[in-house]
Amino acid sequence: MRRQPVQQRGAATVSAILDACASLLNEYDYDDITTARIVDVAGVPIGSFYQYFPDKRSVVHALALRGMETYLREVEELFAADLIADTWREAMTQIVSVYMRMLTELPGFGRVRFSDMLDSHRLDSSVDQYELMAERLAEMFVNRFGAHGDAPVMLTFRIAVQTADALFKLAERVDEDDRAYVVGTANELLTGMLGAVLEPPASEAVSLQQP
Repeated sequence: MRRQPVQQRGAATVSAILDACASLLNEYDYDDITTARIVDVAGVPIGSFYQYFPDKRSVVHALALRGMETYLREVEELFAADLIADTWREAMTQIVSVYMRMLTELPGFGRVRFSDMLDSHRLDSSVDQYELMAERLAEMFVNRFGAHGDAPVMLTFRIAVQTADALFKLAERVDEDDRAYVVGTANELLTGMLGAVLEPPASEAVSLQQP
């Protein structure tokens, strides 16, 4: 963005632009979307658009960041309100459920989410959204469940985030009858990856269970 809105009116304008872009992404390919079409759907003057965004690519990137922040906010609320499960495996299932729900409920989320690519068009290369996502999730899970083993925490979460995103994209493209299998496979892979960081060794698990 060229600048952040400081007043409520400016924030409403930016929100309208992002909402319009999200709506268009659900109907059109990236190349078919223009700034003129975005402002027409948003109902804002073209001058207001360029006040905050230099081009449509910057809007798509801001939309991806908004989706990521919306997702992380919901997950953080689960942890903060102590609504997260007692085990890391169940907690992982919870946050996957939030992710899958947002795919159907949040306009545009399924097209851009955390990937830095949209229909082969690279977004802002200076921001690695997978890394941002991995950092926040790793912090929440390690603070709650602890880190175990010698696996690199950040790298493991980064691999898990990218693997999950790729498989959930695949789940959207396959037949509905095959979707549950893809999602189940994703959960198995995530469990194996994160277990290297979050699962206590057998000896430690036994000692924790003893009175």
